[in-house]
Amino acid sequence: MSLSKVFFLSSEIEPFSNTYNLSEFSQKFGLLMKSDKDVDIRMCQPKYGYISERKYILREVIRLRDLAVDFGESQRIANLKSAFIPNSRVQVYFMEEEEYFQPVADLLYKSKNGRFFTNNHDKFAFFSKTILFSLQKLFWAPEVVVCNDWQMSLVPVLAKTIFKDEEFYKDIKYVNIIHSFDENRKFSSSSFEALGLDIKDFESQDNYINSISASDMTIIVNDIKNPIIKKIKKDSQYAKILKSKKVHVCDIDFSASDCSIKIKEIIKKIRSL
Repeated sequence: MSLSKVFFLSSEIEPFSNTYNLSEFSQKFGLLMKSDKDVDIRMCQPKYGYISERKYILREVIRLRDLAVDFGESQRIANLKSAFIPNSRVQVYFMEEEEYFQPVADLLYKSKNGRFFTNNHDKFAFFSKTILFSLQKLFWAPEVVVCNDWQMSLVPVLAKTIFKDEEFYKDIKYVNIIHSFDENRKFSSSSFEALGLDIKDFESQDNYINSISASDMTIIVNDIKNPIIKKIKKDSQYAKILKSKKVHVCDIDFSASDCSIKIKEIIKKIRSL
């Protein structure tokens, strides 16, 4: 597949936010993809309150101001701003929302006492719906949307449910990349309800299962210093999934000099769609 437009979604991108290897992976992916000058790669993450607009020169995107999105029993307002990964031409959109993301400090998903925020699933359910909706406002249809980890795992699901009848999205392919394997992947029923969905209509409360089913390709990034593939293999729900031709495992050592080579291999797999 000759890619020209790629939308990369992540909850964290170095240097703007960083709590685990997802951040480094996201930055390297963007820079490596942009090394092909024919590819328009755009990235997106939440605009957490601690991110300095002055330091990173965030600018308003007129078309993406005051996006009103139905979520639960009300409408929430989101704004997207734009910047670049420093010393590059990789564009990054930042989604602002006053209640969900503005108060968030640099731990992102948990408080200083180590407890995960109870509204994490709602935050990223809202982000997922809003970011798909925003593409129409941009008049920009990517060929591939790359969705990273549990935070973005609802994007392919939404594409195949509430957005499935909209002409704008019909030719977009979705790649699901898994970086972690913990309880966060099990989304709350209330998050589905806020999106107008019933969790009982899906294969599993484990949203990786749903996302793999809805995606065109899934890549499991197996950090060899903190491997997740053993945990995945122990879960009986994944026995059949791991045999699927659209699921790939990529072993990677983020401290090794060949880390970028491994990410290039992932990009090559995505191009094969």
